[in-house]
Amino acid sequence: MHTPRPLEPSSPFHAGGFNPAVNLTEALPQGVAADVLLLGCGDARDILYTSAANRLFPERKLDITACDVDEHSLAKTIMFFTLLLDDDESVPREQVWNTYFHFYLDERDVEVLGTQAKKLLRLSSSWQEWHAGPYADTLRFCDEKTLSVLGPIWAKYAEQAGWRDPSAQKAHRDRFQEKLSEARKKHDCEKRAGKQDVARACSPLAMCLAHNLLPSVEKHWETGLTGSPTLEKSTIPNPVFSVPLTGTSTLKYPTSPLLGFHLAAAHARLAENSPLRIEDEPEGDVDWEARLLQTARVQFDEWTSAFIEAAPRTIVRFTASECFTLCHTLRYNLESGETCAQHYRTNSGFDVLTLAESEYGVGGTAPKQFDIIDTSTLSHDVGVLNFLVSAAPLLKASPTSTLYTAGLHKLSDAGAGFEQLLYGYTTPISLLLGLVPAEYWTNMTAMSTVDQVLAAWGDDDATPQAKDTLFGYRLSWKQSEYMSGQLPRAPLRAELIGLVALGQSLYYNIFSTSNPLDPPAEADRKTLIPRKAAQSQYHTGSLLAFLEALADRTAADSNELCKQFLQVVASDTDLVSISAHLAAFSIDVPISGLAFAEQAWGWQDFATGVTPGFKNWADVPRAVALTVVIPPDRWQPFIHGREEDGEGINVACHASGHLRVDKQDTRGGDIATIYSDTQIGFGSVETEGSPDEDGFVVRVVEDEAGWAGNSPMILSYYVSSEYLGAMFAEAVVGFHLRLSTLSTSGTEEPLETALSAFEVSVSDTDKVFISKYRPGQTGHEVTEGNLRELQKSKRAAQDPASPDSTFTAFFDLRRDTEITAIEGRLNITSDEGKKLLADKVPITIDQPSPFTLTITFDKEKPNPLVLPLTFPAPILREGITTRVARTSHYIELLAPLAQPHTHPDLLSNTFLLPTTLPPNGGPPATLNLPHLSLSTLPILNLSSPQRHPLTTLTTLTSLTFSSRERPIRAANFHAESRTHLPARLNLKESLFTMFMLASGLQGGQTGLFGLNHPSRGGLHILLLVSALRLDGAHGNVVLDVAVLPLTTQLVRDGAMEEFLLVLRELECCVLDVDDAELEAWKRALPAMVERCRTWQHKEGCEYVTAGRVPISLEHGEPVLCQCGVGAGLEDGFVSIPGWETASKHATRAAISLLFASPLVEEGISPAKARIAADELMGRRLPRRKCVNCGGFQDVDGVKLRRCAKCLMVEYCSAECQKADWKKHRAECKRDQEMFGLGPRKGV
Repeated sequence: MHTPRPLEPSSPFHAGGFNPAVNLTEALPQGVAADVLLLGCGDARDILYTSAANRLFPERKLDITACDVDEHSLAKTIMFFTLLLDDDESVPREQVWNTYFHFYLDERDVEVLGTQAKKLLRLSSSWQEWHAGPYADTLRFCDEKTLSVLGPIWAKYAEQAGWRDPSAQKAHRDRFQEKLSEARKKHDCEKRAGKQDVARACSPLAMCLAHNLLPSVEKHWETGLTGSPTLEKSTIPNPVFSVPLTGTSTLKYPTSPLLGFHLAAAHARLAENSPLRIEDEPEGDVDWEARLLQTARVQFDEWTSAFIEAAPRTIVRFTASECFTLCHTLRYNLESGETCAQHYRTNSGFDVLTLAESEYGVGGTAPKQFDIIDTSTLSHDVGVLNFLVSAAPLLKASPTSTLYTAGLHKLSDAGAGFEQLLYGYTTPISLLLGLVPAEYWTNMTAMSTVDQVLAAWGDDDATPQAKDTLFGYRLSWKQSEYMSGQLPRAPLRAELIGLVALGQSLYYNIFSTSNPLDPPAEADRKTLIPRKAAQSQYHTGSLLAFLEALADRTAADSNELCKQFLQVVASDTDLVSISAHLAAFSIDVPISGLAFAEQAWGWQDFATGVTPGFKNWADVPRAVALTVVIPPDRWQPFIHGREEDGEGINVACHASGHLRVDKQDTRGGDIATIYSDTQIGFGSVETEGSPDEDGFVVRVVEDEAGWAGNSPMILSYYVSSEYLGAMFAEAVVGFHLRLSTLSTSGTEEPLETALSAFEVSVSDTDKVFISKYRPGQTGHEVTEGNLRELQKSKRAAQDPASPDSTFTAFFDLRRDTEITAIEGRLNITSDEGKKLLADKVPITIDQPSPFTLTITFDKEKPNPLVLPLTFPAPILREGITTRVARTSHYIELLAPLAQPHTHPDLLSNTFLLPTTLPPNGGPPATLNLPHLSLSTLPILNLSSPQRHPLTTLTTLTSLTFSSRERPIRAANFHAESRTHLPARLNLKESLFTMFMLASGLQGGQTGLFGLNHPSRGGLHILLLVSALRLDGAHGNVVLDVAVLPLTTQLVRDGAMEEFLLVLRELECCVLDVDDAELEAWKRALPAMVERCRTWQHKEGCEYVTAGRVPISLEHGEPVLCQCGVGAGLEDGFVSIPGWETASKHATRAAISLLFASPLVEEGISPAKARIAADELMGRRLPRRKCVNCGGFQDVDGVKLRRCAKCLMVEYCSAECQKADWKKHRAECKRDQEMFGLGPRKGV
């Protein structure tokens, strides 16, 4: 197992969750086949929504591998998909909803479920039967074992659905209700959902809607039903819930299906022609339960219909296996072709995962590398670092390939919060592993966290910790070598001393323990997502896997790295637990490190010289398997009664194997070693052969009752054969426990010191068995080191040439192993370059982009030689150290590393919304902007007289400016002389203006905007808004826009002359821009177009011809390719005379509000969040404020004055009025004409 072994006699059964559905392909270009890996896939909502989000895009083939360790969840989800694929008119969609979401069913629903279960039971009778059935083209399996374990579950569904005996039904219902009551009672002592918890499902209108959703969430938890009419007739326990819950599963809170949908449409006023529209809210009291359910049901119907349509192009492959087992097996299959890596399939039991030969063998078509890997919320349980090491190597080599993780994120200190993702060392680890969250380097995201933050501040029950935390914050990890937009370069190397120091620091942060007597803080017991401590997510094998990955990525000697690491940690007196872990390290470390590891224990002097039977094997491996039989009376006391009633604390128990001798080591303690990589099962042991023969095999006849039975527990783990042999005569082995409190605080804390639950002499042949491999295995598990060696061999065979450039990370060991600089070395290979070096011509270093330095030889001469050196991370031009080797023909540049949270404007205009061309061809790739199907998003009614839900968007729009940017913006407005602001801030200012005026939220309204450069020819780009749409998946709103670049050629041709004349008579908001902002717009527009593209790029696309995106940054030159001009811009897109002609030169785009990444800087301060939440909730009357800078009347001496022309808006100063004029001009004129206010002269 890849994480410490938790003792979980009752497995959690998730019927719902707090995460609304996401589009799994939102990072990928449209129309391109995609392979997706889902780890912890849970239910079907993401797959359904992905089908809907791709519905109007160019068709793509989608191959999804869905992994979940809970076979009951898979059985439920697969049955749901088969009901959809049948598309039986006699089974209305409402019944499909009921069978999937309701705890209780009526007779009709049960009949549907029972019939389907019988069909699936028949099809699951054999591998051949399933593949000959009606679902095999869409629903498949990664391994035959998964299909075989699902059959008995479907058999139980059919059995329970067929019960007609009233007494049997009553007994079954009583048992089911008892289990539900136990789950509810257990949760009663924990925190219930608050506004912050449900905010994501309500975004971007959570402040209006969250309090209305909470009763529905609680009602489903109490009743298991949605809607009122079903309460009386739905009384039969739904087998998809009753089968697992009357077994060994426990229902997890929350259960409401509504949380999986995008519910803002329930409260928004939508246009008559809007998708997903339901009737407007009635006057007076609103039945919010019914309205929210109706909204979810409309989306459910749309999503399921989309899945049915996409089924011929969709494959979903299922496996009931542990996520890291699948990752290692797929990687081994990719590198070697073998279908088994000897990893156990699940957390308990002794089945190893063997992939199906027909799918993954010769001729198999199942994907082994992926465009997208989504880890759901598993990082809460198993740690982000484990995914970066074990899952990320499965990503395809592409700019769009993405690994998603979701977890808790602290808001109070963005920079430190980012580092804490990986225990204080996110920057060095991510750089060295070649993975980085895209939103971190760009400091730009379209995913809004505003609703979560304001909902927390608007919730009286939310604690200070909750108000400072984002829940389920989703990070998109990209391969850093593609982030610069250049061809992949050599990986980042590092000095061995720095790697060792990083490993030591990480070991200390993971394995050091605080005072075991410290109780959990009372205030911390207030979150619904407990976060496990590092010691519950990692063991020695995890850390060694990380070191192997580091060595592979940095071209370091893994043997030497592990050896030096062990030397350092063994000599560190602060790491008191190291002696107990060294033996476990020795199992996996390379041979060169093994010798030192075994010497470090100090037990050689106590070796007895007794020779155990396994020493007679002809081939004694470095590690042998110990299998220990633990009687029921020794393990059961630690399982029952582990919960402290009423305190909201569960005692988490993690099991290890241990080997101990009553002798003192060099540190003065018992020679005791702990092995956290254990496997547990229940049953009896059978053997084959003699223990002193090579062929000795240990098998376990498993008891299906598992934790609920009375069979012995079987514990198996690997130990060092040398150590075991030396201490054999006096050693005892056994069952080692570490207990900790897993509170609802979001933290796990030590409860007491580890204890030995069971020990037995290693020579007890009735209870201890020594074999080459653990039960069920036919070889040792394939380790991270094995996989990296296979990859290294393949790389060497494919690309033996040395790179022209190399990069080395430099650690500052005085600053806690920070990477402070990167040295880039460029080998000069051309004859021209070598001659210029020999001639000692002057060399100039420039920085055209955050990643690239250019080396120019003799810059003053015509056509000088310019060589780019593109680094694997953003660097600073200032402080560069240059070394020129004129005889050895290379140039070294040591450049300081640029951190986004310390240099937020470095990437200001060149790296906000980057788009790149994939090196292997294909459509342009956006790096940090999610793709949207515009025509499927709800359209807001901007002319509705009831605009209260819409007015909350004013707050959302204003928060596009971060806490750092707001005072800069305000200071510039009030300054006597304006300074040039960063392009990032100016771009946001223009977006703010566009959203305010397009929505009419500040009085005036127009959908026509022009980017105007006063000193560079006037209007450059027209932006024509068709609609303002809700983007619930990202908690945002989006402008549906036509982009019309006014190129020199277009204007000169005269085709637009009539349309441009018409524009002079229309209300157009002119957005004045400078050089930097205009460049930022030109770089951003391709991403805004690509994200909503419904057309295919053509052969001869201008992006490909030019070799870059955008096509050009020069004034008057084309920005966008012509492949999509006019597409989706038919008559009616905007109501402007001459649009039929103009639309032939325009391209559709999706413009969202853009926010600073919470990984980099604070989006909203606590003080501002509190004020905003109070105002939105009506706790105080809105205060008069300047419409430009937001300054409040009578605060800090501010006195507001109305606009003298329209008398409708107020400003604190003439400077603010002047700054706001480009936005206010159109609305001012309209207000004067409408209300007859103010003087008309000069307007």
